[in-house]
Amino acid sequence: MAQAQKANLFDKAKKATPASTGKKKSTKPEYGVDSLRDYAALKNAQKQIEAALELLKEEVNEQAFAIFMDRRDPASFNGVDGDTNASLQLRRRTSRSVLSESEMAVLEQHHIDIMKTEDSRFYIDRRYSDDSEILGKVSEALDGIVPDDFFGHTGDKFVVGGEALSQTMKIDDDSDRAVVAKIVGTQAARTKFGGSNEEALEILREVIFPKPKSA
Repeated sequence: MAQAQKANLFDKAKKATPASTGKKKSTKPEYGVDSLRDYAALKNAQKQIEAALELLKEEVNEQAFAIFMDRRDPASFNGVDGDTNASLQLRRRTSRSVLSESEMAVLEQHHIDIMKTEDSRFYIDRRYSDDSEILGKVSEALDGIVPDDFFGHTGDKFVVGGEALSQTMKIDDDSDRAVVAKIVGTQAARTKFGGSNEEALEILREVIFPKPKSA
C-alpha cells in the first residue's frame, strides 16, 4: 500500500489564502443617528487643521533648520514667538530608517558615521518558489537537501551612526552641511502655547478661514 504523501507546507500556505471575489454593492438601509452631523463637521475640520498644521510645521522646521546650520550645533534650542515657546530639536535619524545607496554615497564622501543594521534577511530564490519537488524536500528537512544557491540574501543594510550629527556640523561648506544634515537628522518641536483657549480658537479660525488679502 502506497504511503500517503505528507502535506507540503508551501502548498498549504497557498491554499490558506482565499481568492478575493468582487461583490456588487447592495443598497444600504438608512437609520437616524444622533450627533452624526456634529461628528462629520468636526472630522471635516480636523482634515483642514491637519493640512494647515503640515504647512506651519514646514515653515517652523525650515527656520529651525537654518538656525541649526548657522550654529553648527545639533543641540536643541528654545524658539520663541510672543507668549509661546518650543524646544526645537534636530535628532539623529532613527535606526529603523535604512539608508539608500545614494544617501550612503553622500555620507561616505563626507566621512559621516554609518553602521550596519541587523535587519538583513535570507530569502528563497524566485526560481525555486514554484518547484514543488524542492519545496517538498525543504518542508521535510532543510539541511543537506537544498542546492547551495537556494537561499538569497537581502544584502547588508546600513543606518546612521551615533556620531553622524556632530560630524555633520563640522562640514565647512554650507550647502554640503545642509544636504548631509537632511539625510542624517529629523526635526521635532515640543511646543507650549502661552495664550488662552479663546486665543487658540481665534488662531484656528484665522488658519482655516483666512481673510482675503487686500489688493
